[in-house]
Amino acid sequence: MRFRLALMAALGAAGFAPAAVAAASSSLRFTIANTGVTCAMTAASASCQTATASSTISATLTPDGNAAICHQPQGASPGCILWPGAMYDNVFIANPEPTVGRFACIPIGNFAASITGTVCTVSATGKGFRITTGKVARVNQISPGPHHPCTRAALTAALERAYRKRSLAPSYISRGWQCAGNYARADLIDVHGHVADDVTVVFRVAARVWSLAGRGKVCEDGEIPARIWLRSCAVN
Repeated sequence: MRFRLALMAALGAAGFAPAAVAAASSSLRFTIANTGVTCAMTAASASCQTATASSTISATLTPDGNAAICHQPQGASPGCILWPGAMYDNVFIANPEPTVGRFACIPIGNFAASITGTVCTVSATGKGFRITTGKVARVNQISPGPHHPCTRAALTAALERAYRKRSLAPSYISRGWQCAGNYARADLIDVHGHVADDVTVVFRVAARVWSLAGRGKVCEDGEIPARIWLRSCAVN
C-alpha cells in the first residue's frame, strides 16, 4: 500500500494520472534521468546503452527474444555506444510502460524516489535484458512451464495462508486476475463493515504454490513480467 501511495503522489506531482493501458508507439527514444541509460525502441528492436568511467555497455533485443549484450572498456574499438552523447526525454512518469511492437520496457526503482534502470522484454515471452548504470544482463521473466494453476481458488488460498484465515469471506478476489509464468496479480475486494476497498495484490510461486508477494519490492526490483506489470505496479 505504501508503494501505491508513493506512486500516486509521484504521478500527481508530475501532473499525470496513472495509465490504464500502456501507450503504444511506432518508435520511441528515452533517457532515464540520473542514470545515463538511454533506450531506443522500434518494431525491429529494443536497444539501451549506458556507461561508466571505465566501460561502455549496451543491449539489443530482437522480436524473437534474442538479446545481444556488449561490455567493452572505454575507448575500445569497436565500442558499444550506439548513440554517442544522445539524450532524450524521460518517458516513464507519463508512460509507465512504454510499448513498441512486441517490446515493452518497465522501470526499475521507485517512482517517488528514483528510477535506476529498466527491463526491456518481448512482452509475450518475458525474454529480454535488464540494464542499470554500468550493468546489463539477459533475463527471462516468464519461466518455462508447467506453471501453477491460474485460478481464483489458488490465489484465494494464497491470501488465506498469508492472512492466517480459514476464509476471506466476505472479502473476495474479483474477476480479471492475471498470471504470467510464476507471477500473478489480482484485485482483492476487501470488505469490512459497510466499506469495500479494492486492493491490488501480487503473487509469486514459492514451494510450488502461490504466495503473496511484497508489491513494492517486486515492482521496484523489476521482477514482474511486462505482460502483467501495468496492472500490478502502475495502478490506483
